[in-house]
Amino acid sequence: MKIKIAGRIYERSIPEGKFSIIKEKVKSVCKFEPKMKTWVFDPRKAICRDSDILMEFGVPSNVIKSEIEKFKGKVKKLLIERMKRGQFAFIPCKEVRDPFKIDEEFSIIDLNDITRLISKEGPIKAYEKVINSINGYYLEDHLRKIENLFSLKKEILLKDNEKNMLIHIPYSEESILNDLEKISKIKYYVKTLKEIHVRKINILRKRDDVIFEAPFFLFYKIREIAATHGYELKDEVKWPEEDVALYRNFSLYNFQKDAVDRWEDNGRFGTVVMPTGAGKTYVGLEALFRTSKNALICVVTEELAKQWSELIKEKLSYSPGIFTGRKKELKPITVGIYNSIAKHINELYDHFSLIIFDEVHHVPASTFKEVAFLSKAKYRLGLSATPERADGNNHLIFLTSGNVVYKVDYEKLLKMGFLSPLRHHVIYVELSEKEKRSMSKEIMLARDDERRLIEKKYALKARAKVDKVMELLRNLKGRRILIFTEYIGQAEEIYKKAKERGYKVELLIGKTVGRSKIFDKFRKGEVNVIVTTRVLDEGIDVPDADVAIIVSGSGSKRQMAQRVGRIIRRSPRKIADVYELVTKGTIEEILSKIRRRGLPSYKRRGARSFNSLYPPKVS
Repeated sequence: MKIKIAGRIYERSIPEGKFSIIKEKVKSVCKFEPKMKTWVFDPRKAICRDSDILMEFGVPSNVIKSEIEKFKGKVKKLLIERMKRGQFAFIPCKEVRDPFKIDEEFSIIDLNDITRLISKEGPIKAYEKVINSINGYYLEDHLRKIENLFSLKKEILLKDNEKNMLIHIPYSEESILNDLEKISKIKYYVKTLKEIHVRKINILRKRDDVIFEAPFFLFYKIREIAATHGYELKDEVKWPEEDVALYRNFSLYNFQKDAVDRWEDNGRFGTVVMPTGAGKTYVGLEALFRTSKNALICVVTEELAKQWSELIKEKLSYSPGIFTGRKKELKPITVGIYNSIAKHINELYDHFSLIIFDEVHHVPASTFKEVAFLSKAKYRLGLSATPERADGNNHLIFLTSGNVVYKVDYEKLLKMGFLSPLRHHVIYVELSEKEKRSMSKEIMLARDDERRLIEKKYALKARAKVDKVMELLRNLKGRRILIFTEYIGQAEEIYKKAKERGYKVELLIGKTVGRSKIFDKFRKGEVNVIVTTRVLDEGIDVPDADVAIIVSGSGSKRQMAQRVGRIIRRSPRKIADVYELVTKGTIEEILSKIRRRGLPSYKRRGARSFNSLYPPKVS
């Protein structure tokens, strides 16, 4: 019998009685070459079996070992290449078993398939299934790598994935999958005149058993879920971070400092709720300073953008970019209006480390919500006096901007002497007979869904309200008065009549230019009455006033709270008065009860004692 190995032939005569036994042994490590009538050494077979039989043919053991090592060197390169492709591979010595499959001459399994198997069957069963199926030549360090998959710490890995992040959970228990399922879809309420429609937005998508796609704002929710279930969170997302040099030129009240402290304690993610006039903007300025990184401040109007920009220049010695409908100036710190940012969010999404949502209750609006949904900003601060929404989308505020981390109410600030005490007076007027007849005719001809709107229009525009405002102006001489209306025409009529009677009055509506001049006159006392619509409902820094006359308004608690907030800023011996005009016997009585919930609770308990100080001069 001839044996060929390393280019040399070894030969031996085999007794007939032993030939079949020796042949089988030789066959296990060699393959037969018929033309040469020679058995050729096969290192592929020899890896799996004992090759000592060849020594009986006079083959030196070092020659056998050398040939096997040469072959192993070639195989090693192929096995390493497979591992780089995410596959564990080995030369099988026995039948290939599930979960392995044969590919060319290798038995292979994808590492992702192992993690899926762990998630499906648990680490113990998966380990037995995989490890017990390995029956050949492999690399020891590769085996250790797959063994480590079974002994991994419970871990959630976050990675970038273009405009969202990937969540890898190699080993996930049913409980954590259930919690992820709970946040995968959110309800979004769309309010119409007739009803509220419920839609579902899918924010967490499952790519496979161990990988999920999620928007960046879910980072904190994932962190919370990981902590709840004892998982380690490994964050490999490349968050946008650029240092910005800021110089602080202001101080905070203790409650404002506490608000920013609580925000920082929560990982610089959360909503701060403070009454109008409590200095929410300074909380935002402090957040900018402490973070000192690239930031975006989202506001509702261009006027507010200008207001924020001027404060940042003055208090932080930095000239920010302005991103509005008129101007698109992008800087490391930029102030923009929601509408403009939303239109360009696909280009701006990864420009900022911190995003401040001023008047954060606007975030869930159909267009504006895309800013919060797509932004890659890791740090987020929501600011509002009234984060509640009539459409029920409050949860979107807290999901994208963070839960309320600090809240201070009017009562506390009143006791601190930061805000002024408040009196509320309801003054009833009635529709004239002519108005009643006109309203009845319109209602009779209207569809069912239009009737309440018609009644509301007549109630809010009642002619008697204009006369009552003139009466109030006579009785409130010397006071600094803001008059709020729901309609431009109503505001213009009140302004015209007040002007004719010689009052120092200005009209401030959407198209009014030179608002800063009007405010300056108001501060100096050259003007003591401003008639406005919804223009002053939110955010604008209005000079100190002590009387608000609510001629007409919605049934919104927020609107009432914002309007009242314009007059409760503290000054010596000041008591603020709110006069609410309500048309008796109409739907406005219901609207008034609803919006009064937006008044500070301390007022309702202390109104009588305040009235005794400055009794209202109203007939």
